[in-house]
Amino acid sequence: MELKYAIALYICAGVAAVFVIAAFINIRFKRKYKKGKKTYLPDYIKDDPKFKSKMFWYTVLKYVLIVLIIVSLLLSGFLMARPYKTESKELANYNRDIILCMDISTTCDNLNATLIDKLEDVVKELNGERFGIVIFNTSPVLLCPLTNDYKYIIEVLEKVKEALEMRIDYSNGRIIFSDKLFEMDAFISNGTLVDNDERGSSIIGDGLAAASLDFYDYEDNPDRSRCIILSTDNDLMGEEIITLPEAGEMCKERDIIVYGIGTEIMNKDQREMMKETVENTGGTFFYGEDDDVVENIVTEIRKQMATLDETQYEIVETDLPETPFKLLLFSLALMLLLAFILKV
Repeated sequence: MELKYAIALYICAGVAAVFVIAAFINIRFKRKYKKGKKTYLPDYIKDDPKFKSKMFWYTVLKYVLIVLIIVSLLLSGFLMARPYKTESKELANYNRDIILCMDISTTCDNLNATLIDKLEDVVKELNGERFGIVIFNTSPVLLCPLTNDYKYIIEVLEKVKEALEMRIDYSNGRIIFSDKLFEMDAFISNGTLVDNDERGSSIIGDGLAAASLDFYDYEDNPDRSRCIILSTDNDLMGEEIITLPEAGEMCKERDIIVYGIGTEIMNKDQREMMKETVENTGGTFFYGEDDDVVENIVTEIRKQMATLDETQYEIVETDLPETPFKLLLFSLALMLLLAFILKV
């Protein structure tokens, strides 16, 4: 424990010392009675046990009152001196941004549903990091901007997963078309099929490039660590503005690490292109839709997050007024009680 303004305690201690000296002088050298006449007190009353008892307790309580006054002065000075403690507090690293970038075409439904299921656990483990969601087909859509509102992120992921699962069940004949299916499909399709007739679908390079631009404060906070989780079959079926390798270069220039996961139906050329693009950013490439493969990429992301976590500390000052304040209140309460008893 330390004192911020120790001089206040010294001043109050000086006042208390003066009070003690004054009380001692007053008791030791009683002042002569100057006003009126003293009442005569017969000696036999002084010898009375009841009188002796009252005088004894009067003297005791008087000295206790003096002690309480001194204690109250010292406690007041202690409070004015502002007692506090300093401690080193570990700071959570809030310097990470993660964007999930999903190819929302139907050929990636199984992969995306499995990936989201695993990523929900990752989101629950975050502590201050920001997470965002981008979906794309012909055109990219920012479904969830970077935020640390994890409850909202989980809600969006759950809704996307529900839509994907309904679409999978419909394509496999397990459910029939319904208003609910239409509503859920619209949630993950609206905005992603702009100019689909002219440009085609599954335009992967545009999707990754858009995700890299959705780290909106890149120029203001260049030191933040950023990564993209890209899920796609890399099966280009349209006219792209930016190729996948070019989008990878954009990410590399912005120090964005890309973790790629492709579908198991990818051919060799599609795998090689995506693998090269991802690894060029410092990331890792996986492909396959079973739980083990998806778990591997989630493990890799957790590992990357732990590696980037440079523990920082700050010195925190905490005021400690509670105990002396309670003691002061207790002391004042006793003083009032004794003053009432002594009729001071």
